Amino acid sequence: MGFNKFKSQICNYFGSCKYANNKIEYFKDTLDKIVYYELPRRDNEQLFQVRDFTNTVDLNLSLNLNNIMCYYSNEENALMVGVICPNWSNGWRGISKDKFVSEQIEYLFHFISQYVYRSYQVNLIGAIALSIDRPTDFRGNTLRYVYGGNVAQEVNSFKKYLDGDSSILNLRTLGYLKLINALDPYVNKAIFYYVKFLELYELDFVEEALTAADNMVDVIFQSIKKRLKKPTQSREEMSSYVYDEIRCYNSIMKYNLDRLYLLRCRFTAHPSKSKWWDFYEIYEVEIETIKDSIRKLLIAYLKYENENREIEAIPVLWSSWFKEHCDKIYDAVWFHKIP
Repeated sequence: MGFNKFKSQICNYFGSCKYANNKIEYFKDTLDKIVYYELPRRDNEQLFQVRDFTNTVDLNLSLNLNNIMCYYSNEENALMVGVICPNWSNGWRGISKDKFVSEQIEYLFHFISQYVYRSYQVNLIGAIALSIDRPTDFRGNTLRYVYGGNVAQEVNSFKKYLDGDSSILNLRTLGYLKLINALDPYVNKAIFYYVKFLELYELDFVEEALTAADNMVDVIFQSIKKRLKKPTQSREEMSSYVYDEIRCYNSIMKYNLDRLYLLRCRFTAHPSKSKWWDFYEIYEVEIETIKDSIRKLLIAYLKYENENREIEAIPVLWSSWFKEHCDKIYDAVWFHKIP
């Protein structure tokens, strides 16, 4: 599938637009040029992005794993995060003989490049969340891009701030960082909803937090359903094969996740029929046990993905990675699946 499906999706999207349906051949030719010539040419070009994470005051992490690294800045009072990724975010003007096609390709690869470097940031966000229950975000106050020949120098300068400390926090977070692969859209989305759950729960938006938690569960179920090519079924019908597939046999955890779904249906996703003022007082203790079960499910899913990887986490050649997985990334970044 991969590239052929991706190209078909692009052509179908713009073919349905009155102002672009006469440009489909330009899109086909340009996409072929990109995949077979332009991206391989860029395999040795890198982008280094540096930004700070929110909610990281006093988070003394110092990590360096593959394409992501971080250190705590006393000056910024925040965790500074550097990511190395392919340089796909610019240089697309003139890629096609048609100006409109070149503009759309530039927009598309802006979002694809953004997805790649954000995915590595999401790896770290997820690792922090699982390590210390702290929700963080990549949209801080600092944002810097380095391109071309300056990348190696800037990366080396960044690494000078890494202290190599083997603290319990560093080791625990590094363990989760090695596990997570947010280049897989399902993993990316599951981490997003888990961190959203932690953030809302921390702010005492308990009902909204449980909705986000159940969204995380649903993402995991949909991922396994797609992998196993199962038909659409109810949550209850899917439970048995999902838990078997990811080797989740903890009966208490499964009971708590069933309760989460029930609370979501009766209280948080729809207007309650009774006791709407007293939701947290009634379920406070149960919600704490549900919180623990959500975390355990996510870890089980991440281990499953790690052992049954469909999307490479550390590509040798980014051009080959893109050719194989671009249809999945397109679904995650473009506008065709939103209302």
